[in-house]
Amino acid sequence: MTERGHRGIYELLTGRIAPYASEGETLRFERIVRAPVDDETVGLVAQALVDADADTRRAGLFIFAGLQDETAERLEPFRPLADKVRELLLDAEPAVRCDALMAFAYFDPDDLHVAVREFLTDPNGRNRLQAVRILDVERSPKNLPTLLTLGVDPYHEGREEDAREWLVVREAARSAVERTADLRFPAALEEEDVEGIRCVYHAWDAVWQWAAREGIRGRG
Repeated sequence: MTERGHRGIYELLTGRIAPYASEGETLRFERIVRAPVDDETVGLVAQALVDADADTRRAGLFIFAGLQDETAERLEPFRPLADKVRELLLDAEPAVRCDALMAFAYFDPDDLHVAVREFLTDPNGRNRLQAVRILDVERSPKNLPTLLTLGVDPYHEGREEDAREWLVVREAARSAVERTADLRFPAALEEEDVEGIRCVYHAWDAVWQWAAREGIRGRG
């Protein structure tokens, strides 16, 4: 099989979206929503999700999510693909699983919380980050114990190469706690550069003190 044959669906799908969302050779996620949702686009996304090439599966998930604008009209044509997106939550490629969780959330399934909890313990930092982002969007006080637990990300302790990723997850969890609980600290907290990540590193001290006063405990 030629390279073009192997990547045919990828090229057709990205080529169809490019006039609406491209910046140079890159598709900008926030611009994909400009593209129309029609039978051809839905069909190409469907083919991409079952392609043997991981990059093609990711492209299908990424473009599906980018096409959504929180209206039923743009989501409904993709409803038949929900079960396939669910299957991709278990894909062998971590990057595909990550984009599958992003896409799965758009269907607002009853078991979304189950998938999110699974991803919060995924060894891949990017996947944990995607789960935290979904909890952040939910803004539910019920998520606070889980988010507090992410302040001590266990994976960095055994994986030296994951040091930067766990800091990203940790900071995202802290920000989600603050937004969910509408916390306001009395004084500005300075950022520090840790492993190349701009962190409000010591803000967790204030967050944990607040949680203790409120009787909120992380999940052990």
